[in-house]
Amino acid sequence: MKKAYDAIIVGAGHNGLVTSAYLARQGLRVLVCEKRPVIGGAACTEEIIKDFKFSRASYLLSLFRPKIIDDLNLREHGLKYYFRDPSSYTPIKHPVSHDQRSLLLSSSDNQFNLKQIAKFSKRDAENFNKYEEWLLKICRDIDELIHSPPPDLAQMSKNSKRANRLQAYVYTTKLFYRTFNKLGFKGSTDLYQLLTSSATRILDQWFESDVIKATLATDGLIGAMLGPYDRGTGYILLHHVMGGLDGQANAWYYVQGGMGGISNAIASSARSAGVEIRTNCSVKHIDVRNSKVEGVVLDNGEEIKGKLVASNATAYITFQNLISDDIMKSNEELSHLKQHVSQMDYTSGTTKINLALSGLPNFLADPNRKPNELEPHHQCTIHMNSESIAGLQTAYQEALGGKPSQNPLIEMVIPSSLDPTIAPKNCHVALLFTQYTPYRLPNGKHIEITNEYKENYYRSVIKSIEEYAPGFEKLIIGRDMLFPSDLEEQFSLTGGNIFHGALPLDQLYSFRPAISCSNHRTPIHGLYLCGSSTHPGGGVTGMPGFNAASIILKDWVHKKYTSK
Repeated sequence: MKKAYDAIIVGAGHNGLVTSAYLARQGLRVLVCEKRPVIGGAACTEEIIKDFKFSRASYLLSLFRPKIIDDLNLREHGLKYYFRDPSSYTPIKHPVSHDQRSLLLSSSDNQFNLKQIAKFSKRDAENFNKYEEWLLKICRDIDELIHSPPPDLAQMSKNSKRANRLQAYVYTTKLFYRTFNKLGFKGSTDLYQLLTSSATRILDQWFESDVIKATLATDGLIGAMLGPYDRGTGYILLHHVMGGLDGQANAWYYVQGGMGGISNAIASSARSAGVEIRTNCSVKHIDVRNSKVEGVVLDNGEEIKGKLVASNATAYITFQNLISDDIMKSNEELSHLKQHVSQMDYTSGTTKINLALSGLPNFLADPNRKPNELEPHHQCTIHMNSESIAGLQTAYQEALGGKPSQNPLIEMVIPSSLDPTIAPKNCHVALLFTQYTPYRLPNGKHIEITNEYKENYYRSVIKSIEEYAPGFEKLIIGRDMLFPSDLEEQFSLTGGNIFHGALPLDQLYSFRPAISCSNHRTPIHGLYLCGSSTHPGGGVTGMPGFNAASIILKDWVHKKYTSK
């Protein structure tokens, strides 16, 4: 007899695994189908070079919710991570004085930061803690709004089921009232500015030193095909400080064993609750009959029955690839939804480069005291080509013309500086998040990313690093490069966008991915979304998976899992 399940999760990314674990803990029979041979989606660890373990796509942990760690007992299931202090290092390529050779920022020592920033501007040193407190206060005040399921706007707009509609109105009103009551008038206007302004406009109000502004502005650019003057980068700036672990706000951690460590811990917790996880299990399409989910059909033809399906894939893949055209054309709401998700912004300029190194880089700004000796700045995020806003803007403008940046924005981390489990002794892993490598032009036309294109860009990246750390190239043992087209092909990230879709204002909250599936439910009975295409968006947060599980369980208890 074929086994039937209560819930089938499409994709074993970290959010899909979170959803599966919560459902199983409430007694549901759950199957997770993962097309790749490894779990974790973008939060995975792979040994591409022998004995070197790469966090191939995502590379740092901070935004993941502590509640999920506690609920799923992830520490007991193997989750370990390393606190990074210092947190940020910006070497200066052409210093104007001996004191201004680099900027090193601590995760915990305010006095240290004051001295570092004062080298460039005393005013900025005085404002830095105020700026961080300002951002963190906004994050705290909107925490419930960010980490709760959005209201079901589709249900609110319908004329039937008045009681349900009223309940949705009340829920929304209470949530927004509590949020804006915490924010107050000034906080509300500050939040509005962050949502609508550019990173540069925000930072100009606080700082005067170019190196300070450029270093901080990178948080508003990573993962986005936007420049520092573009609207929307202010929100991405805020998005990147919405986390923290062990009581340490806005601190980023290395996961032991690479980012697969967080996914493996969730999977272990899920399996302990009864979840079945299949790898090399590619879903061809979701089986929908009479507007109701019946299960999934695999690439090998196997049919698996399920009372509900939750898709961890992007909204684009879910409605363009996994649901048949006949179903999507069957009614006006589904046709509109398919058109909407196809027109969402999935642009990306991010290329991830993973390197196996025979030693540690030696930066001109702060030379190693001894060959291959670990220095504080090796432990944190190293920003290169990030000394000026103008430099960031130039890199972006080059990409708008369809060519990769000649002096790309580079964020390098060396997790083996703290985690000895991912590289052989005296060797290291370097992970580079770089921009900009356009995949789609403003007119929507895709760029052909050839081997020549890739190699030329790689040479630009290495050339840039050599200017800061001569001899770096000689350390390289092996490499793994993921351009936007590779991220799309290997990890099913539409457009190569690491957030499952960009984060402009019209793709946030109840509009993510669309009003008709604003709170994880979709117009197809029994089909839910649990990935980063939903609120609160991308990053290794676990919240889309958590919120989807809460909605599914609510419907399950009230026997509504097959009704919209």
